[in-house]
Amino acid sequence: MSDGVVITGIGLVTPLGRRPEAILERIQQGDRAARPPAFDSSPYDCRVCASVDDFKAEDYFPDNKTLRFMNRDGQMAVVAARLAMKDADVRVDETYSGDDIALFGATGLTGLPAQEITRLVTLSAGADGSLDLARFGGVALKRVRPVLSFKLLANMPICFVSIFENIRGENAIYTPWEGQGALAVAAGIRAIRAKRVPCALVGGCDIKTHEFSFLSLQQLGVFKSWRQHGAGPVPGEGAAFLVLEDESRAVARRARIYARVRDFRLGTSGAGRVQSDLLASLVRDTEAGVDPVLFASGGGDFSVSEAEERACGEAGIDGDNAVYPKRAIGDLFAAAAPVQVALAAGLVFNGQPRRAALANCLGYGTMQAAFLLEAV
Repeated sequence: MSDGVVITGIGLVTPLGRRPEAILERIQQGDRAARPPAFDSSPYDCRVCASVDDFKAEDYFPDNKTLRFMNRDGQMAVVAARLAMKDADVRVDETYSGDDIALFGATGLTGLPAQEITRLVTLSAGADGSLDLARFGGVALKRVRPVLSFKLLANMPICFVSIFENIRGENAIYTPWEGQGALAVAAGIRAIRAKRVPCALVGGCDIKTHEFSFLSLQQLGVFKSWRQHGAGPVPGEGAAFLVLEDESRAVARRARIYARVRDFRLGTSGAGRVQSDLLASLVRDTEAGVDPVLFASGGGDFSVSEAEERACGEAGIDGDNAVYPKRAIGDLFAAAAPVQVALAAGLVFNGQPRRAALANCLGYGTMQAAFLLEAV
């Protein structure tokens, strides 16, 4: 295929492991990462989260002092990106020039635990406890460490990936929901198909396992399903990156190919458009006469699961043997779509039980997506 795009590298940091085959095995065994968080979750409708308990960025970058400027999501991003590049055996300025590798990534918001910004918030409060901008600029910012800004900015994790991997090609950062993670993957596919670059590193990272994340998710109504049905999404943390390449270039260098991106669709569920109708059109458009294994987006939220089941039924997609990553590893939000695609690629590569997979990337926010992968 002259415009074929293939996946040649996968890097994962998830609550259930680093390699797609190991994570898939744990999912099949019924393992679940949900645990009570390290803080008091009693004020929230959701009382569990999915943490990566054994993660230390220093294990991968033992002498890199830049890590101290980075938040946990940034550290997870650079580790997942490095794992993906090594997995693909892509060496910057050898395999491809750094100028010819694109970088598209997604990040979440509120990535800091409370103890990191307590001093900033306290010093910014006026006499009545509300935010006092004069104190924020004149007092608080002068009494906190300057490196805090690197941890607060949502774009910094992807910037650090660029620095660590010396990637200098076209780039973009998307935030904060699952649809934006799907946009990052789609941007890499489009850049390669358009012949702007032969290679792209795409992915995302997110941290939703601390109190500020729980507070924002509660306020945004994400925990509504927990309140109404006693089950819902499990906030998780992690990162996932994929190396995409032009198929002819990957074949020429004899790269190991996980899967080919046969097709993908993006859509928005706003302006009165019903999510299940949108999903049905996405699934129908990408199905294209194959019989894929479904990597479903349902992670416990009843509204998402019902919409997905209805749409798949209307599109004739068999959901009896569907894989549900979010139920096992939690919802990684901005990183969820790259995780879905990565695990689907891992299954396609192993060829069991079928040689195609449909990765649904649906969730909170208006952007929805589906990716169809096939074996090469």
